[in-house]
Amino acid sequence: MKTETFVFAGYSGTNLPAYLWMPDSEVKAVLQVTHGMTEHMGRYEASAQYLCPFGIAVAGFDLRGHGKNPGDSDVASFGEGGWAASIEDMRLFYELLEQRFAGAPHYMLGFSLGSFLLREYLTKYPDEGEIAGAIIMGTGHQPGWLLSIMMGIVKGQIKKAGFDKTTDLVRQLSFGTYNQKFKPNRTAADWLCSDETELDKYLADPLVRKDISAGLFWELLGSMKRTGSAFEYDGWDTSLPILLISGQDDPVGDAGKGVQAIYNRMKKTGMENVTLKLFPGARHDLLHEEKNGAEAARKYIAEWIKL
Repeated sequence: MKTETFVFAGYSGTNLPAYLWMPDSEVKAVLQVTHGMTEHMGRYEASAQYLCPFGIAVAGFDLRGHGKNPGDSDVASFGEGGWAASIEDMRLFYELLEQRFAGAPHYMLGFSLGSFLLREYLTKYPDEGEIAGAIIMGTGHQPGWLLSIMMGIVKGQIKKAGFDKTTDLVRQLSFGTYNQKFKPNRTAADWLCSDETELDKYLADPLVRKDISAGLFWELLGSMKRTGSAFEYDGWDTSLPILLISGQDDPVGDAGKGVQAIYNRMKKTGMENVTLKLFPGARHDLLHEEKNGAEAARKYIAEWIKL
């Protein structure tokens, strides 16, 4: 496997650290990854090591306010207007990879926060045939009325602390409720992963932010509300292959129920090629459940890409 790290010029000229892992032989497909909240793209190296021998190049960049990007080292935030800008970052990175690997099938994967960015990307850029398939991982669905209430509460926290800062209430609303399902808790992030070794690596990683800003949480809730709309998939390419993949015990997906609801809505809208796969015992961070599903998930993704 060959590795490249470089700086990618995102929307409005913002420089973003990027990663590219390539097979030693022919590149048969490209997988563009949009990572999750507070983490960074470097955490996907193990998955790239698995996928590259299949001829799959894996690439992605650190989202704004994450990873190697400047900003608060403890609090992840896109900045005001950063959600829409991040969708444009994804578009520009797509175009860069298209130029680099012209002719290779181009797949996109979004995990957690990245899954909502990807769903909005597919709404804004639904052109038939542009991508070979979309992998939506660790996503969820919540009632619109509940999201509206939470957005109102978080808006008050933005006025109190600022867009790029966090508060105890934001911490509780964003992560605390998820962890309650796994009491007694060993850490504040037990909901992420059942593999204690991998979870401890995550918690000790200096490039992982510890909190999410009030502003980013508010934007995420807004995205969850938009992507939960009954009309979300109306403009999508109905022939686009989609893989909905999650841990069965992922609280973001309501232990599979939320992911099933998304699958049902996609099918009802007329999406022709949707696959749902849940991994028993795995929690949110599926690709780091090394003792409980990560390798099986990578294998499933490689086979789903069908090279």
